[in-house]
Amino acid sequence: MKLDNDEKHWKQNIVNTHHDHILESNEAVTFDENERQINRAEQLKKMVPILTLIAFLCLVLYPILSTRENSFTLAIDKLPKRDEKAKLIKPSYVDIDSNNNPINISAESATREENEHTDYFFTKLIANLSLPTGEGITILADNGTLNTDTQIMDLNGEIVITSETGLQLRSTQATFAISEKIATGKNGVTGVAPFGRFSANNFKTDVEKQIIILDGNVTIKFDPNKPMNIFEKKDNTTAEGNSN
Repeated sequence: MKLDNDEKHWKQNIVNTHHDHILESNEAVTFDENERQINRAEQLKKMVPILTLIAFLCLVLYPILSTRENSFTLAIDKLPKRDEKAKLIKPSYVDIDSNNNPINISAESATREENEHTDYFFTKLIANLSLPTGEGITILADNGTLNTDTQIMDLNGEIVITSETGLQLRSTQATFAISEKIATGKNGVTGVAPFGRFSANNFKTDVEKQIIILDGNVTIKFDPNKPMNIFEKKDNTTAEGNSN
């Protein structure tokens, strides 16, 4: 019996001498620390959806914001001081001449040197005018100057003046009086009239009255299918030329 007790005691000592390394390797965690860890985990769970939403908004808004950085909108009427000398893109000029005929002029761009000036400099000018009889006149020019007081256009570049009465002029320099419907030029002209074709160094044409005055190296080719009686007063088309 004593042996059994000693053996039991010896076995107990053996068991006690074998420590649990797994338990010893883990630090003891207090209740408060464990609660703090649980709270942090709960906070992270709540923050994940918010962070996801922020990332999504950044992806959506970035292209819009980056585009707006290089764009702007001008409301001219809201400017404290308008710069009348600024370049106008695709401007239009609408008025009436001295005979109350409509004037419509448009261009790719227009500028003027000073605010008080009445001269406007146009590029790619298109003018649509009307005769008192109702026929239309179209003027095309690469460049031009319009004086809004005198209603006179100084045209340069490739110029084409066409009327519905059957007259067409082509030149590289011309002055056109809008109210009088008179075109003049000194840099050569070619054209078509009801009587045929013509060319000259200088010209003066009354588009309304269909009177053409040519000067310098004048060439006129009459259309045989449209004979012209120069003695008939009812015929409004007249050609005068000086070949010298």
